[in-house]
Amino acid sequence: MPEETFRWVVAGGVTLAAVCFVGMVVVSILLYKIASRVQMRVESAVGGIQPILETTRELARENAPKVSVIATKAVEIVTNAKDISDVAKDQAHRFAEVGRDAADRAKAQIARVDAVVDETVIQVHNAGDNMKAAVLKPVREAGAVLAGVKAAVESFASGRRPTVDHIIQDEEMFI
Repeated sequence: MPEETFRWVVAGGVTLAAVCFVGMVVVSILLYKIASRVQMRVESAVGGIQPILETTRELARENAPKVSVIATKAVEIVTNAKDISDVAKDQAHRFAEVGRDAADRAKAQIARVDAVVDETVIQVHNAGDNMKAAVLKPVREAGAVLAGVKAAVESFASGRRPTVDHIIQDEEMFI
C-alpha cells in the first residue's frame, strides 16, 4: 500500500473517531438534560409524597398500641381455635370408638338371635315331624286293622278260595 493511501485511511479513521466523540458529547448532553428533568419530577413527587409519609408515620405511632393489642388477641384467638380443634378431634375419635363398639355389640346380638332362630326352626321342624308321626301311626294302624277286617269279611262273604283259573299272574310265578 502506498504511503499516501495509508495517510488518507488514517485521516479517515481519525475523522470517524472525532465524529463519534462529538456524537458521544451530544448524547451525553441530552442524557444530562433528561436526567435533570427526571430529577426535578422526582423531587416534586417526593414533595407530594412527603406529607403522605408523615401522615402514615403519625398513624403508625398513634395506633401502635392498638395494633399490639389486636396482635395479642389474634394470637389468643388462634390458640383457642387450635384447642377447640384438638378437643373436636378427640371427641370425633371417641364417637368413632363408641360407634365401632356399638356395631360390634349389635353384630354379636344379631349372631345370637340368628342362632336362637335357627335352633327354634329346627325344634319346630322336629316337633312337626314328631306330631306327624304321632298322628299318622294310629291312622296307619287303623287303616291296617280296617284292611284286615275287610279281607276277613270278603273271605267269609265269598265262602271259598279262588280256583286255579282265578289266580293272578304274580301268584303263578311264585308257584
